[in-house]
Amino acid sequence: MKTVDDVERDAERIELSPTGDSNRRPQSDRGNGGDKANGHAREPSEIYDAADLRFQTFPPLQQIVGEIIVEGLTVLAARPKVGKTWLMLDIAIAVGAGGYCLGDIQCEQGDALYLALEDNPRRLQRRLRKLLGMHKREWPHFKVAHKWPRADQGGIEQLRNWIAGAKNPKLIVIDVFARFRKLVPAGKQNYDSDYASIAELQTLAAENGVAIVVVHHLRKSEADDDPLDTVSGTLGLTAAADAILVINKTAQGTSLYGRGRDVDEIDKALRFDSDTARWAIIGERAEVERSDQRRAIIKLLEEAGPQAPKEIAAALNRKDGNIRGLLGKMVKNDEIIKLERGVYAISPPPGNIDNIDNNRSGKQSETQQNRGFWWDRDC
Repeated sequence: MKTVDDVERDAERIELSPTGDSNRRPQSDRGNGGDKANGHAREPSEIYDAADLRFQTFPPLQQIVGEIIVEGLTVLAARPKVGKTWLMLDIAIAVGAGGYCLGDIQCEQGDALYLALEDNPRRLQRRLRKLLGMHKREWPHFKVAHKWPRADQGGIEQLRNWIAGAKNPKLIVIDVFARFRKLVPAGKQNYDSDYASIAELQTLAAENGVAIVVVHHLRKSEADDDPLDTVSGTLGLTAAADAILVINKTAQGTSLYGRGRDVDEIDKALRFDSDTARWAIIGERAEVERSDQRRAIIKLLEEAGPQAPKEIAAALNRKDGNIRGLLGKMVKNDEIIKLERGVYAISPPPGNIDNIDNNRSGKQSETQQNRGFWWDRDC
C-alpha cells in the first residue's frame, strides 16, 4: 500500500500536456506588507488559485549524488565512529571533481563547502591522504572551514554569502549539526526548537537550489521499527528536513536507509573498504542479507547436520518466522532439502538420497566436521 509520500512523489512525475500557458505564473493576492502585529512587521502572505498549477512547469530537482542526495536539506544520522565523516568527505570530493562515490554513483560537479567543525587541518589532511593518496598529482578542489558561527550568530547568513559568491554552488556539508545549531539550554529542547533549527537551513537550500547535508547522531535505543525514529532529538528534526538518511550497523551488516519528500525510499547494503576509507553500495539490503543468511544456513547444516527451523533461528540469532520463510525458498531452489518432521538438511550428492536417515540422535555431541556429512553417517 502506498504511503502519503509515495502518492506525492507520483504526482510530481506526471507529465503534463503542453496545452495551455505553461509559463504563466499563478496570480497572487498579496497581503498588506505594511501591517504590523505586536510591533513587528508582518510578512506578506501570497495567495494563488490552485487551478493555476495545472499547467505550471518547474525545473526538475538537481540530483547531486544520484537519488541519494538531491537539492534540499538532508539529515544524515549515524552512531559515533561508524564512518559518516568518511562518507561525506568522499561525496564532497566527488562533487568537487564531478567524480564517483558510493561505488558507481556519479556526482553533479560543482562547488562544495565542507564545515568540518569537529576536525582540524592536521586530522583532515590525514583523512584526505587516506582517501586520495599522498602522491596523487592533483587533489580535487572544495572549500573547507573548521570554525563557523552558530546559526543564530550569523552562521546562516555566512552560508548565504558563500552561495552567492560561489560560481556553481552544489553542496554544503555541516559536520556536525550540534556545533552549528542554536544552543538550547539543558532540558529545553523540544519539537519547536528542533524544527526551527532545521527549517532555516531547509529554506536556504530551497531558495538557492543547493543540497545541504547536516551530519547528526542516532539515539542509543535500537528498539524502534522505523529507522527515522532513531535519529537523536525530537521528531521536529526529521519533520522539517526534506530527506533523512540513516547509516545503521548491525550484526547483519551496515545499511543506508533513506526517505524523503522528493525521493524514493531506499534501503541499501553498504560495505566499507578500510584500505581506501570509502563506502560502496553493494545492493539492496534485503537481498544482500538474504544471500548472507542463505550461506549461513548452508554452513550451519554442513557443520551441525539436519536442523529444525527453531534450532536454525536460535543458532543464527534470527526470527523464527523469517527463517521458516527462507528455508521454504531454499528448498524450492534445491539449495537444501526438507526431511520428515520439519527437519532441514543440505542436499545430498547424487546416489546418496536413499541413505537419508531421520534419526538425529547424537548430533548434539558431535559436529559435522568430526563425523562427515550427515548422509554418510552410520546412525
